[in-house]
Amino acid sequence: MKRIGIVGGGQGGFHLAFGLLNRGHDVTLYTDRTPEQLIGGKIPSTAFLFNETLNWERRLGLNFWEDEAPVGEGMLVDFREPSGKSVLTVRGRLHGKSGQAIDQRTKFARWTTEFERRGGTLIYQAVDLTNLEEIAGANDLTLVASGKGAINALFERDVRRSTHETPPRHLAALLLKGPKIVGERPWAKVNFRPLRFNFVFGVGEFFSLPFYTQAAGECRSFLFEARPGGEMDRFQSAADGQEMLEIARAVLWDFAPDDAALLDDVQLTDPNAWLKGAFTPTVRHPVGRLASGRVVMGVGDTVCLNDPIAGQGANNASRMAAHLIREIEANEASLFDAAWMQRTFDDFWNASASFTTAFSNALLEPPGEAIMHVLRSAANHPVVADDFVGCFERPSEFWPWIADLSEAQRFVTERVA
Repeated sequence: MKRIGIVGGGQGGFHLAFGLLNRGHDVTLYTDRTPEQLIGGKIPSTAFLFNETLNWERRLGLNFWEDEAPVGEGMLVDFREPSGKSVLTVRGRLHGKSGQAIDQRTKFARWTTEFERRGGTLIYQAVDLTNLEEIAGANDLTLVASGKGAINALFERDVRRSTHETPPRHLAALLLKGPKIVGERPWAKVNFRPLRFNFVFGVGEFFSLPFYTQAAGECRSFLFEARPGGEMDRFQSAADGQEMLEIARAVLWDFAPDDAALLDDVQLTDPNAWLKGAFTPTVRHPVGRLASGRVVMGVGDTVCLNDPIAGQGANNASRMAAHLIREIEANEASLFDAAWMQRTFDDFWNASASFTTAFSNALLEPPGEAIMHVLRSAANHPVVADDFVGCFERPSEFWPWIADLSEAQRFVTERVA
C-alpha cells in the first residue's frame, strides 16, 4: 500500500483517486470546493466524454447518471463562409463510441461525497506551495491535478511542445433548455442526436452538445470559440448569462442562420449556467521541484492544457489517470523520483497526449490538404464520415493520414472500396 496525495477535484484528480483507492492505496484528495459550492457555482466546462472514458467511469462505479443523460450519437458538422453559407456538411455516426456530457457541478459534487463514503480521505483546502511541501512530505507520491490552478506555475512551460503564447480563442459557454433543442432528433439534417459543430472560416467556431444537468435534466450546451478581435468576439463584455444568451442568438443569425430558430424559445438551465474567458494552451514539464528538494508530478490539464475545440480535455485527463495508475502499480520499488515522473509522462505523451495536442492545435487553423481530402469524401460517403468522427475518441487514430495527403487518399480509398 502506498500513501498518495492528489491535489485537485476535477476529472483527472477524481479518476486517479478512485482508481488508486480501489487498488488498496491510502489516498488523500485535496479540493477547494465543497459539494454545496460546486452545485451553487458556475459551470466549469462543457466536457463531453467518449465511450472509452465512460467505460473507465463504469469500471470505477461512478456512472450515476448513465440512464438519465442523453447520448451523443454522432456529429453534424458544417464548414461555413463568414456570410453563414455552408460550403461543406459532414454527418457521421459514432456507433459504439457514442458518449455523454454531464454537468461537472453535478458530477463532482456527487463524487466528492462518494469518495469519503468509500473510505478515501478528503480535505477541503486551497493548496499553495507551503501546503504542497507538507503534502509531499506526508506521502510517497504527490500528484497535482489542479487544472488551471495557481500552483501550476511550479511546472515550467515546455517550449518544444507548446505552440501558443497567447489565447487562440475567446471562449463563451451556456447551458440551455427549450423545446426545439432537446429530444432524439433536434436537427432535421440527421436521423440521430448529434454533437453539432459549426466552423466559420476566419471567424471562429461554435458547438452544441446533448447535455445533462441536475438543475434541468436533459438540455444542450453551447460553446463559442471566437477569434480574438474578430466578428464573433462579442461575449467578453457580457454582464450575465442572459446577456450572453442574447449575444448567442445574434451570433447564430449572423453565422449559422439555418440553426438560429432553434434558440427562439430557450432559456438558461439556471442562473449560473454560463462561463466566459480565455486561456493559453500549454504543455508543461511534469516534474515540479519544491524548495525542500521534494518533487511532485503534474497530471491532466496541469501539464497538457488544450483548447476545448476538439473536446479532449476531460478525456485526455482520464487517459492519463489510467496510464498513471498502471505505472504506479508496476513500480515495485515504490521509487517515485523525478526520473520516474519524467519517464512516465514521456511514455504517455508519445503514445497519446502528443496526438491529442496536435489534433487540438490543428483544428484552430485552416484545414490542410490531407484533412480536406477526407472531409470532402466524408460529405459524400457515410462510411468515411463515420470513421472520421470515430477518431475523436482516440486522436492518435487520425495519424498518419491527417498530415499526409497520400495516406489520406489511402484512408478514403480503402473505405469507399
